[in-house]
Formats: sequence, structure tokens, C-alpha cells
Amino acid sequence: MTNIVLETNEVSEEINSSALSSIQLCLDDGPLLQVKHIKRANLIWISLKNLYSATGFSSEFILCRDFFDTKLSKFNTMEEYLNRVKQLSDDLKAKDMQLPRQILFAWILNNLSAEYRPVVSSITQSLRNNKDAFMTESLFANLLDESKRLRFEDDNNTI
Repeated sequence: MTNIVLETNEVSEEINSSALSSIQLCLDDGPLLQVKHIKRANLIWISLKNLYSATGFSSEFILCRDFFDTKLSKFNTMEEYLNRVKQLSDDLKAKDMQLPRQILFAWILNNLSAEYRPVVSSITQSLRNNKDAFMTESLFANLLDESKRLRFEDDNNTI
């Protein structure tokens, strides 16, 4: 038996029944509920392809959820945290869902640990005085510098 996906609905009932059974056996309960009413294997395949493709509301929802779930505490370093924020921000932009800079900055700063409060205060004060005081790259550079300073401080305190 070969595993070929036919892009047609014009197959015998025997082939359709076999393919339909094979697909249904591979599905968890959630996806199975989505397609249980469909009687043609090709139509189930198309429905599942649409359900799991990286387009539409589901992928946008997952992307937003991942972004809003991103916190410094979930990463080993500031660099990993900022790289993930940048990646998700770029992915949102690619889906025509670019976040305004103020929201991006607020999200980044709000999800830092307590040890970053002094630098967060300094950055927010600078932004209050001049909304263009930081670009994304300069904000990231400041946060990376602060993380290095804090790490150096921790290293010196443990000696």
C-alpha cells in the first residue's frame, strides 16, 4: 500500500473507505469532532489541512498567545528573551499584525523581573520625556547592558 494523497474526490468507495478509516484512526478526539460529519477522505484531508495550516485565525491566535505568554522568567538569559520577543514580533508583522512600538515596549518592560525595576523606571521616564528616545534596537541594547551589569554584580557578590 502506498501513501499517496490524491487531490481528487473521484475514487472508488473502497479506496475512499480505506482512506477515511486511516485518517480517522490517526486523529485525536478534538480534530475528529471537527470532521466526523465528512464522508469523503479527500474532503477530510482538505478540512484538516485548513485547520492546521499556518494561516487564518487559529495561527494568529496561537502567535498572539505565544507573544503574550513571553516573560523573562521563562528564559535563561535576557538575550534569549529578547530574541524570542523579536521573533514573535516579526512573525506578527509578517501576518500584517504589527504591534505599535509603545505596546511592544510596554510588554517587554512589564515582563521583566523585579531586579530590572530601576532601569525600567529610567527607560519609561526617558520615553515620557521623548517618545522617540528609544528605538527597538536601542531598547534591546540597554536591556542587554543591564543584564550584563546585574550578572557582573551577582558574580562579584558571590565571591
